[in-house]
Amino acid sequence: MRITLRKHPLIKSLLFIFIMGMCSLTSISAQAEVISIPIKRTIPTQPITKLEVIAMVKTILNGRVLSIKKQSSYTNPDCHHVKFLEDQGEFQMIKLGCYVETIAQTEK
Repeated sequence: MRITLRKHPLIKSLLFIFIMGMCSLTSISAQAEVISIPIKRTIPTQPITKLEVIAMVKTILNGRVLSIKKQSSYTNPDCHHVKFLEDQGEFQMIKLGCYVETIAQTEK
């Protein structure tokens, strides 16, 4: 006996509800917390290395470093973006040495 979706609209609608539910669960769990950490150079004339970035992250959090990407610019020469997976399974995005511009509001 062969079941087709055209003949069984109930199976089609249940499958659609299941797929939409799974998509919403994965989109909720895929959100990462962004942590911004200031870091200073150990030697002022040399940029921060990836080994220093790994050592800094390992002192703060327990888990695995998935990737490190240098995001340097003229204003942020030592900015690194780190993707990190904690031991509990939580995904973290860490920004090391990136200056965050904040808008100061003056009170009247």
